Amino acid sequence: MLQESTLSDLRQLLGQANVLTSPSDLEAYGRDWTRVHQAKPSVILLPASTAEVAAVVTYCQAHKLPIVPSGGRTGLAGAAVATNGEVVLSLSRMTKIEELDEVGQTIRVEAGITTQQVQEAAKQVGLFFPLDLAAKGSCQIGGNIATNAGGVKFIRFGGMREQVLGIEVVLPSGEVLDMNTGLRKNNTGYDLRQLFIGSEGTLGIVTRATLRLTPPPRNMQVSVLAVPSFESMLQILSVCGKAGVQLTAFEFFTRAAHEIVLQHALGARSPFAEKSPYYVLLEVEEGAGGIDVMQPLLEQIFAADLISDAVVATSSAQFKELWGLRENITESLSKHGHIRKNDISLAIGQLAAFTADLELEVAAAPKDIQLVLFGHIGDGNLHINYVGLNKAESFADFNARARLIELRIFERLARYKGSISAEHGIGLLKKKDLHFSRSEPEVTLMRQIKQLLDPANLLNPGKIFP
Repeated sequence: MLQESTLSDLRQLLGQANVLTSPSDLEAYGRDWTRVHQAKPSVILLPASTAEVAAVVTYCQAHKLPIVPSGGRTGLAGAAVATNGEVVLSLSRMTKIEELDEVGQTIRVEAGITTQQVQEAAKQVGLFFPLDLAAKGSCQIGGNIATNAGGVKFIRFGGMREQVLGIEVVLPSGEVLDMNTGLRKNNTGYDLRQLFIGSEGTLGIVTRATLRLTPPPRNMQVSVLAVPSFESMLQILSVCGKAGVQLTAFEFFTRAAHEIVLQHALGARSPFAEKSPYYVLLEVEEGAGGIDVMQPLLEQIFAADLISDAVVATSSAQFKELWGLRENITESLSKHGHIRKNDISLAIGQLAAFTADLELEVAAAPKDIQLVLFGHIGDGNLHINYVGLNKAESFADFNARARLIELRIFERLARYKGSISAEHGIGLLKKKDLHFSRSEPEVTLMRQIKQLLDPANLLNPGKIFP
């Protein structure tokens, strides 16, 4: 616990109401969506401006107080968890929209604003913010930048890295680094913005950002396809590419994932009479002038004998219902049993071979641990879920057994030069596994950058590196 004199100093900086020490606040702000590590922060600080963030960081640097930056805490790698008496610095009061440029199609915001609030602000002026996450109502822009969030529209618009035109960062020293110009072209040496995007709060605290907006997609059409094999899904992706349609999403889920949703998601129903080993959710923009591109595309896919059935949404209600078959998987899995998650990625050309290899691990898994797959196959991202069906077993015991399977899968993944984390980051949960995806020289260079910017290791210590 912090000394009362330290708490008094912090209250002087931020005001009494913005220094939280109650057990409920420590628990709420001290963890993210992972529940593996116990939250043990010493205090929660709620600055309202970049100047206050800088003042807090400067104070913490002078008094050797480690800091965990905190956004919406929706992460799945433990990057926002405070486990060792750290100061948690939450940006939840920094929610201003400072400028929305309709001509330049940009928006400048404080880092505590939620993704959904940015989406709504863009929509009000006829524009579109393309990052789309299940947690958009609570995840914050600063956290999206710190973790380089992906989402279901990645195949069309890219991830958070592609949306960031400028950022303002408070460095571990307390110095403010203003790179928030919003320039689309700036070829003047190293692009330091990119160093902080995806750094999980270990190099600096993002306080402001200028984001790219786009014209809204044309009316989107959604279809769910029943697919006989994993290889057929990849061939469908190829057909879509050659047809020149504008894909906005290409998601997949297995029969097991589908059945779990039908069991646990309220109102969920299968669009097909017969079950299929795999399903693809395909979303495309209609053609210019309102031309239907979905029907001709499905005709090509049927002609190539790649699917056994398909259904197309013909109303907004059905559009939402079909998307629910994919979006309700995570919540349904948590109701089904104990769960441990991976989000891995591979080059698309390696997916079929790796998945065939993965079947060996599925077959060898204990009967009471089910491996359930879904993900963003259009960008090479697979979500592997280990589901413990024995609810009488403790989570700790299940987690230890699932970890053994996970290690064998990571070993296989390394042979294909895949990533152990496509979009969730490293945090606390995967730092022992970094070597499966990063070479020793890469890790050494990353450590050197961390040492250069944060020599006292006070900013989000213990994250990323083992």
